[in-house]
Amino acid sequence: MALVFYPETGGEEKRIRDRVRAIAEQHLRPYALEDDSKCRFRREAFEAFAREGLASVVTPKAYGGLELPYACYYTAMSEIARASMSMAVTVGVNNLPQGALLAYGTEEQKKKYITPLCNGEAIGAFSLSEPGSGSDAAGLRTQAVKKGDGYVLNGTKCWCSTAGYADLYLVMARTAEDKTGGISAFIVEKDISGLRFGKQESKLGLKASPLGELIFEDCFVPLSQRVGLEGQGLGVALSQLDSGRIVIAAVGIGLAEEALNRLWKAFADHTPGATDKNLFAEFYARLQALKSLLQVAASAKDNNGPVTTVAAQLKLLASDLAMEVTSHAVSAMGPRGTLVQNEMERLFRDAKALQIVEGTNQIQKLVLVREMDKAFKK
Repeated sequence: MALVFYPETGGEEKRIRDRVRAIAEQHLRPYALEDDSKCRFRREAFEAFAREGLASVVTPKAYGGLELPYACYYTAMSEIARASMSMAVTVGVNNLPQGALLAYGTEEQKKKYITPLCNGEAIGAFSLSEPGSGSDAAGLRTQAVKKGDGYVLNGTKCWCSTAGYADLYLVMARTAEDKTGGISAFIVEKDISGLRFGKQESKLGLKASPLGELIFEDCFVPLSQRVGLEGQGLGVALSQLDSGRIVIAAVGIGLAEEALNRLWKAFADHTPGATDKNLFAEFYARLQALKSLLQVAASAKDNNGPVTTVAAQLKLLASDLAMEVTSHAVSAMGPRGTLVQNEMERLFRDAKALQIVEGTNQIQKLVLVREMDKAFKK
């Protein structure tokens, strides 16, 4: 019997949760330990989710998506994360180029690229970070020089999820010297001349989600693959970072739920002590509160409202909670908590990554201070 951390809603949210759970039980859970130990990316699992529309829950039906409310998307991401954080990252990142194309792309670009990202024919990736500019997104140095009817890209990108495995990359590159207004966005296809993939990183967690470098060497990208206007690239990127932070929060909620369920089951043969009971109660309350805040974010996304503040709040609180729950669970389970076969140590390692990806939690605090300052000056 599992603990229940969400209201037992009916309708589409429940149907989405049930569909995700069924696919995860078949394609993810039986292989999670082995995939983690061998750093193996399971493309067939991604394709199984995509065939059911679960790689494009909110994308319009006109392009192959389910066109459901954002609450359904976040429900799906939480449920995938319970079985595999690595796959949740892949599905979440696949939605970033979809979102960028829907907001900034031409109709031709939408028809050409979004449908394959929805049905599993292609996997999408997002590439902003560089060796010298991680949290300072506007400091990127990869160049895109105008030439004829396109651009020539030169530079190195790092920390790109599914690098070398994805088929389409949303890449930000510098087209002018202006720090914030001199960045443009491009869709780059995997097999294009001038793009090669560098080293794959060996990571603490998310081991079944590839992370690597993109190296551009005189890579010609047609003008038709620029997303938005020249100079809009930073806006394209930041719009998707807000969306990505909410997804990371949904993933963190799912991970915390999974860890707390596993810990509860570990205590099935004896009564938890007072300290554990108090922590269970606190974790439960915080999870429920985060679920409510996630619904606020979902409503804002459905209505095209501002989400920068709530995205930063959610990402900060949910990733910290996931880290706290898994850390306590490993300690409370004693030696068993460190054993690979109990999987808690994998959840613990994966949780740490949530505090770093899509902007570190220190960055989220800076965002919140900035937004508070704006509010108080009104």
